Amino acid sequence: MSDEKKPAAPATPPPPPAAASKLMPALIGFNSLLLVGVIGFMGYQMMHKPQAAAPPGEHPAGEAKPAEEHAEATPPAEGKHEGGAAPVAAGASAGPGPMVKLPDFVVHLRNPDLDRYARITFEVEVLAEPDKERLTAHLPRVRDAFISYLSDRTVEELSGSEGLTRTKDALQLRLRELVPEARFRALYISDFVVQ
Repeated sequence: MSDEKKPAAPATPPPPPAAASKLMPALIGFNSLLLVGVIGFMGYQMMHKPQAAAPPGEHPAGEAKPAEEHAEATPPAEGKHEGGAAPVAAGASAGPGPMVKLPDFVVHLRNPDLDRYARITFEVEVLAEPDKERLTAHLPRVRDAFISYLSDRTVEELSGSEGLTRTKDALQLRLRELVPEARFRALYISDFVVQ
């Protein structure tokens, strides 16, 4: 064995500081441009965002009313509107319309295990007094249809806000079919008890 020392491999010299110092400003500049571009895009999107539609009869500040709204809205001729309940006319008052309170409904629910009953009270908001009279004239047919629909429901189908919403939607469709000449805004559940 020889005691000779092998010469160490030459170490790679570290990169000169000038190369690293040139790369950092370029990366910082690129990141800054990217950040300015993203902020500019977001600002542009916010400035050109479509404004939410104003409720009928209201207009954003500085805008004139369209010419169509200056004319008074006339209700459609009897029997001329589709689906029974016409949408609220643009010239109709924004306040609540006349209400028709339907007598309480007490129905036996369709549950195989237990005898369950529901007591439900509905109120119908109509557009005008003539619609109130039309609905009242058909009240026995409306009650029959509502009782038939409700007695086919289970407690689970009527439970929760989703169940009540589905029930109201289905009953509104039946109401439109039974009394197509009466225009109404909404059907409300004013009392609901299951026993």
